[in-house]
Amino acid sequence: MPSLNQLLLIWALTFSTLAAALVLLNIYCDLIDYGLELLGLANETIIAGLASLVEATALWLLIAYVPGAVRAMIIPALIVASIYKLTHVESWNRFELILLLLFQIAIGALGACLVAGQFRSAMVVLIGFSVLLALIALVAKSFDL
Repeated sequence: MPSLNQLLLIWALTFSTLAAALVLLNIYCDLIDYGLELLGLANETIIAGLASLVEATALWLLIAYVPGAVRAMIIPALIVASIYKLTHVESWNRFELILLLLFQIAIGALGACLVAGQFRSAMVVLIGFSVLLALIALVAKSFDL
């Protein structure tokens, strides 16, 4: 049986990556002149807390009961995307959702590489994600997204 401490640790990690992803997404959207509409600090914190709790619980259950199911890790990401789509129904489209998930994945991968001492891998993640963001910015500017 997995422990409650593991769930709390996973929740803290998912909340911190999700909050950082929201902050960086807001900065990125400002840089490319894309109007990201957020609901205010208190509302976004509550949404991030609930979404990260659901995400952490799904990850916790997957790690505890189905440790070999790497492909099933997409389920928590889809749950978070669904929560954000429901709470930002009129103001967000797929572009924001995909970017939010990309930011959270990149932050999580970068943090995992740094904690594991894999600094070259961390640089690859950082440079690769930066190039991806630059390409997305070019496409967004050319199509006026």
